[in-house]
Amino acid sequence: MRVNYEEADEVKIDLNAMGYDELIAHGEDVMRAIRMRAYGEGYRQGKFDAEMDTTYGQAPVVSAQARRDEIVEQAKADAEELVMDNTSEWCGIDFIVNRNKRTVVALIKGEYTSEVFARGIAKAAPDDCFNVHIGKAVALRRALGLAVPDEYLNAPQPTEVRVGDVVYYSRKYPRLTVSEEVDHRTDFVPIQSVRLFLGNGITTIIDDSREEVIGE
Repeated sequence: MRVNYEEADEVKIDLNAMGYDELIAHGEDVMRAIRMRAYGEGYRQGKFDAEMDTTYGQAPVVSAQARRDEIVEQAKADAEELVMDNTSEWCGIDFIVNRNKRTVVALIKGEYTSEVFARGIAKAAPDDCFNVHIGKAVALRRALGLAVPDEYLNAPQPTEVRVGDVVYYSRKYPRLTVSEEVDHRTDFVPIQSVRLFLGNGITTIIDDSREEVIGE
């Protein structure tokens, strides 16, 4: 005895009246219907969850590199705006960048007298990648007595090497600039070579400022 399950609510099934084979067949139909119902419910729930995420904005997963890129752009714009807002005909702002010491110093001083009114300093931690744009924003905010956003101080480390980055390649080559192709100058290394070894525990990106790279 086969049952049309679209009409199951209207049919009263007498299990006691069924033979053994009929019970087996009936049970198989029931299990098949349960599986189909569960699949349908699961599909509808999954679709509903996806729509809710889209509508109410569960934040998409952002990679560490993408987040660092956002912070660098934020710091760059922040520093530029602070310079414009705090520069006048009698007061100027100078930055002193020391890449070897991994520091940026911001000096607020007289335009004509060169008298220093305030200074702020940013120094990258030994294990951090130096970035001059973040350094300028941090140093200038400290010179102006402004709060430093937490993301500047705790930016994720870069995970993707780009042309213009400076890398610690090995003990023999502690400071090489990444080039697009093979560059026969001794202080450059092709990007493909860095990608091959990045993450091996030795080769690391130590400066991703890329100030001289066109289009950055």
